[in-house]
Amino acid sequence: MSLELIKETTRINYFTGEGSSQTIVEHDIIVPDINPDVLRILLLDGEVIEEKSEALQDKVSVKGTVRYKILYVSDDKDQSIKSINASRDFSYSFDVENANSKMKTRIKSDIEHIDYEILNGRKINLKTIIKLKAKIINETEQEFVSELKGVEDLQILRKNIDIYSYLGENTSNYTLDEDLEIPAGKPSIKEILRTDVKIVGKDYKIADDKIIAKGDINILTLYIGDTEERSIEFMEHEVPFTQTLKFQGIDDDSECEVDYRIENFSFNPDEDSDGELRILKSEIKVSIWAQANNRRNLEIISDAYSMKSKIDFETESFKTSRVICRDSSQVILKETVKINGDSPDISEVFNVLSRPNLFESTISDKGVTIEGCVNNSILYVANNTEQPVFCHYYEIPFKHTVQLKDVKPEMNCEVDLNIEHCNYSMVSENEVEIRVVVDVDTKVVDQMEYLLITEAVENEEQRIDNGEFASLTIYFSQPGDNLWKVAKKYLTTVEDVKKFNKIDEEELGVGRQIIIPRKASSFS
Repeated sequence: MSLELIKETTRINYFTGEGSSQTIVEHDIIVPDINPDVLRILLLDGEVIEEKSEALQDKVSVKGTVRYKILYVSDDKDQSIKSINASRDFSYSFDVENANSKMKTRIKSDIEHIDYEILNGRKINLKTIIKLKAKIINETEQEFVSELKGVEDLQILRKNIDIYSYLGENTSNYTLDEDLEIPAGKPSIKEILRTDVKIVGKDYKIADDKIIAKGDINILTLYIGDTEERSIEFMEHEVPFTQTLKFQGIDDDSECEVDYRIENFSFNPDEDSDGELRILKSEIKVSIWAQANNRRNLEIISDAYSMKSKIDFETESFKTSRVICRDSSQVILKETVKINGDSPDISEVFNVLSRPNLFESTISDKGVTIEGCVNNSILYVANNTEQPVFCHYYEIPFKHTVQLKDVKPEMNCEVDLNIEHCNYSMVSENEVEIRVVVDVDTKVVDQMEYLLITEAVENEEQRIDNGEFASLTIYFSQPGDNLWKVAKKYLTTVEDVKKFNKIDEEELGVGRQIIIPRKASSFS
């Protein structure tokens, strides 16, 4: 006869696996008709924008766009420095074990390397290596047995487990539409060469069934000034923003993930009240994604037996993720970069563009060790008539240790690096001092696995004969024994074993003599 199982249902969202791969995007960029011919590439970099990803059977499919920014020296002396913005769509699939079409994906993508060749003054060939990392997440309604009924003399083992009940995910789009003024002392805009947009000061708080996300949009602009010399100018703006995402049931103890992405941006010079191009008209679209889980402690039935009949159980394995700890820290790098003999001397530094690159993160009993570097592109005016503008590349390696408690090498570690701040100063005609602050966000996650009861049936054909048992049994505990295992083996109760042997602790150790009071005999 089937027992009555009282069940509790909880929505679960858990990490099931991950995979990584590389793909190469190769194509030609045609110089726009309004631009002069390319003589030399000054700076070429880009970013990957993921547009769609989906899980397939043991695979993940990704579609996205690579956006390129090219700064080059032209063959026109009157327009020596020019820029090209271009993009290329791509799609790629790679193997991820245990993935299937019912699961969700989270993709992290970065440009690992770009090779280029100037085929002629109007065409540039690009080969871009894209690094992709996919996390597979399963969302399901999970049942837990909280009570068993229907059998006489039923002994029940209860267990407390910590789980994260999934509240859901939400995406909110924020658009910055603002007129930014050219700083005093800077000339009006003749032509915009390059803009770089990033989000710094990321933070969020939880209040009244919502996540309030905030940050600062940092805008770096390189432009040609409206002067006779067509001077190259640099300016920086920072605009704060706040966005709200609704989550029913969220509270201060909830576990949250918040991700910020720059989806698109455009900048155009505009006239001020005096008719001069001293306004940078900006439109920036930011996508903020968040998911939330509530930590719950559940008491479940992990085992049971009857002293009257045998009970047959059906079980299933349940896996869940548990966040062990989070940490936010910073790496502060300061280094004097010496321009080597192959590069011309410096007259003035325009800008330094810094990008973090994570090599490896290693978890140990004491914490997480992170190795990486910051790639710096130093853009400057050169004391050289043949190469008036130059870019020098310099890599600053770093090693950073985050001290954490309660972590183990077998746990999963997630590290996110972002440049919080970068400034520089010219020391001499061949030296630049760079100071970079790298934000390091570290999360350690443990994978927990439990065996859950799904069905329980009383086997009435295997009734226990109460007339066939010894009045006393002497048992010597074995490795891994506890009171429950011994009581179940000899079909007595934990309370009787405790009382008869004057034992308080659950674990017994090895070789301990246990006297078993008669309750019922074993069955075969």
